Amino acid sequence: MERVNKIYHSSRNFMFKYILALLWTSFNFFVFCKAFSNYHHDAQYFYLSRILGNGLCVSRGTAPVLNVTMALITLPTCKSFNFLLHTIFGRCSMRLLVHYLEKTKVLHLILGFSLLIVAIIHSVAHFVNIVNFIGNYDERYREINWANGPDDSIARLLFTTPTGFSGCIMLLTLIAIAFLARRSVRDRFYNSFLTSHHLFLVFYGLMFYHPLSNIIKQQTNTDKHKIMCDLVDNATLYSNEDLMVLCGEPPKFGVGVKRAWIWPLIGLLFYLTDVSYRYLTSHSDRYRVTMVQSYTMAGRAVHLRLQFLRKSTIKIRPGQYVLLQCPSISTLEWHPFTITELPTDASNNFTLTIGVRGDWTQELYERIAQREKNGRNLAESDPYQRLEFLLDGPYPSVMTTMLDYKRILFIGAGIGITPFVTIMRLLLSTNIEYPARIHLVWISRSMESFLWFTDEVAQLQEKLWRQNKPDRFWVKLYWTQNFDEDLLVECFGDMPSIISRMRKGRPNWDEIFIDLVTLYPKKSVSVFSCGPKELTKEVRAKCKEYSKHGCSLNYFHEGFG
Repeated sequence: MERVNKIYHSSRNFMFKYILALLWTSFNFFVFCKAFSNYHHDAQYFYLSRILGNGLCVSRGTAPVLNVTMALITLPTCKSFNFLLHTIFGRCSMRLLVHYLEKTKVLHLILGFSLLIVAIIHSVAHFVNIVNFIGNYDERYREINWANGPDDSIARLLFTTPTGFSGCIMLLTLIAIAFLARRSVRDRFYNSFLTSHHLFLVFYGLMFYHPLSNIIKQQTNTDKHKIMCDLVDNATLYSNEDLMVLCGEPPKFGVGVKRAWIWPLIGLLFYLTDVSYRYLTSHSDRYRVTMVQSYTMAGRAVHLRLQFLRKSTIKIRPGQYVLLQCPSISTLEWHPFTITELPTDASNNFTLTIGVRGDWTQELYERIAQREKNGRNLAESDPYQRLEFLLDGPYPSVMTTMLDYKRILFIGAGIGITPFVTIMRLLLSTNIEYPARIHLVWISRSMESFLWFTDEVAQLQEKLWRQNKPDRFWVKLYWTQNFDEDLLVECFGDMPSIISRMRKGRPNWDEIFIDLVTLYPKKSVSVFSCGPKELTKEVRAKCKEYSKHGCSLNYFHEGFG
């Protein structure tokens, strides 16, 4: 029985992990085969196919795959579209919607990777076509031959014609986008990543320029000139009335109706609509904010308290995030940050806790630190006197659903604790029923990071103890580097509940998950994590492993990297 359960869970996990990629690959393969077959068997392309061979079928078979991918690739990045989905379908299937929100980046990566691979295949097929145009040049069919003669240059067709030139630029653009989108580049050189990703506008623009050479021409009189008629000699032709009917005219060629431009236009319209809507809302009076408080925090973090300039009707739920822009740092960059304190009826303020990660947050930290250093006696012209911000959002995330589950385990690494902070503060200020059981695992390299929100942790523990619900909130804190007991006592001497829950080193995940499956046999626990990719992989693996022991562990993660 154990072996059967193991096979079942392994199969289910495999299906959930790879079903999307399998379906997308199957769909692309079907589209490719259908187009390949059409060009291979269609009499209209007989003479062109005789010149180009299978290069024609491969290049034309990959074209619709590229078109469909370009129509869809912008959808996962359109936050307004995702918000609309959340609004419309949130009540119908929250589980499916959460899974989609969690996988938007994965969807975009799958589409981007397939776009690059198919584009390379498409380019190679067209290069083969160029060689065949020159090598199989036939004076009788100069009308459909892209080359000017058997001595034409490959370089001329490749670099000086609209199709060849635009194809080379588009392929180089895709390679540059893919190379600069790697995690190592995103983390260290975010500006390069952001700039290179906007090259997709060049890619889309060249898509409309790409077919201007009209290299693909079809026979327009297949009813009066059947295939192979060119092999019939004149004597045989004029002596046979049936052949005269079938081959009465020489072949005529023309360019078919072009509809391929519709597909990239769809993707471009989705993107431009999303950007335009978000630009208008972020610059509207309703979303205008001003900074009312800012200071640097221990552990290289920034506290920002922002206020809506007008009494806002914007509803912000725990776990939601906003995109923030500081024009004095960059007029292009928008960065996501989870809201750590929600507006109330009495206060129109909300707070963000921002850890330093990358050049933008480093610049913000340095400006606020300089502002603190200089004090309040700065001249109005001083750039550190006031920072203005633009707000875009709030947007739903997988963390928004934590209040919908009865039992949760939240795992946060460093600044990754922020999605849980609003839940703690909501529990402190209200008596909500869910989550009924909460397990918190907070991991940090330094003691300073724990100073951010341990007050809320200790206050929530104290409140639940007074309510005789000590089992509702379980806390484990892990200090992973340079553990110092004297410093621990110095920082949290007045919080014995924090000291008793502080552990040295990294978590023993087996111990944590064994406790879960022991506490909740044959029940479900929702596991949320926010942190680096290594943490995500490790926790996901443990959820899969321990779901085999009778406790259903549903895993969700938040990641902006």
